[in-house]
Amino acid sequence: MTRPPIRRGGFTLLEILLALSVLSVVLLLLLSAFTGAARVRETLSSRSRDFRQIRLVLDRVGTDLMAAFAITARAESALSLHEDQLSGMPAATLAFTAFQLPDGDSGHPPAEIVKIRYFPKIGADGVTIDLHREQSDLPFVGNRIPLREALVAEGLRGFRVELYDGTTWVKEWPAGGGSKMTLPKKAAVTLVGQHGETYRREVPIPLAGQEGNVGWSGRRGVGTP
Repeated sequence: MTRPPIRRGGFTLLEILLALSVLSVVLLLLLSAFTGAARVRETLSSRSRDFRQIRLVLDRVGTDLMAAFAITARAESALSLHEDQLSGMPAATLAFTAFQLPDGDSGHPPAEIVKIRYFPKIGADGVTIDLHREQSDLPFVGNRIPLREALVAEGLRGFRVELYDGTTWVKEWPAGGGSKMTLPKKAAVTLVGQHGETYRREVPIPLAGQEGNVGWSGRRGVGTP
């Protein structure tokens, strides 16, 4: 009597190749999913950093502007604004005198009054704008205290400032042949982020119209509201 052939355990070459093909597809899908998640996380993190930077800059510029003042007897206290283009992007230069609390920097004397200038430069990549802040302590006193310059924002696509003279918004100050010692009533600061998002903040300038009531030291006269 002939015995039937005994089948030995194992897989054929075709079955192994098929299993490897399925495993490769699954691994490829998992890798794509993880790579996509990492890319999304990196994008969200970058957007979060950009938004935080812009929010801090808008807060700082706004706070500085709300403390701005001018003295009719001191021409160097005047506010000035000029808008230009850097690589086709709006780039404003803003300078003004402002009250400021002492910052506790032991390398500089405590200054109640400072001259502040915000100005743009082309970034290291050559295609974006970096925003710088320059501060002069004791601007009404002849001194050799070095100017303090700091980078406050990088990777911008635009920096624009508009001033409200009580009738219209303007991009240059003084506007329309007006007195350079006059302060605008409001200011609007606009930043364009690296990805083209536009952020704008409007702030009042409380000391507008009181230019003649501020003494040379920056202190308002007695009885001035």
